[in-house]
Amino acid sequence: MKYDLTVKEDRLKFVRRSNALLAKQRTCVELCDESARTLNQNSYIHVLCRILAADIGVTEAYAKQVYFKEYANKDIFIKVTKDPLTNEMVKTIRSTCDLSIPEMRKAISNFRNWAQENGYFLPEANINDDGSLTFPSQQDKDAFHQAEINTSKLENYL
Repeated sequence: MKYDLTVKEDRLKFVRRSNALLAKQRTCVELCDESARTLNQNSYIHVLCRILAADIGVTEAYAKQVYFKEYANKDIFIKVTKDPLTNEMVKTIRSTCDLSIPEMRKAISNFRNWAQENGYFLPEANINDDGSLTFPSQQDKDAFHQAEINTSKLENYL
């Protein structure tokens, strides 16, 4: 069960459920807080998509939708379901804001690997448990920051 602890009713349900578990004298209960992907992760993937888009000659939106989501991470983002009204198969694409930190970490790793397999270099950054970025080499750090500068200049022309 998922509780939105910013909503009063959900907080009450959470307290009731917790009290019920305590009353049953449970010896072990696991609460998981799967925080959504971080802003640093989101910024990082956008820069990587801009780098690839500029190299290939497509828009950042196209690179993110097609290359990042559909080619490199179809298992994470793509869901095909049967429409109950038309009985046709419908493809839906998940948003990155619905991903947890570990899912986003995996998606970014998959994307970098996919790009490398297709002959494109994307700077590597380690995404820490808290979502912050550290770079394994000065070359990656410099390439990332240079790409941020170059791609932000491109936005002024669009």
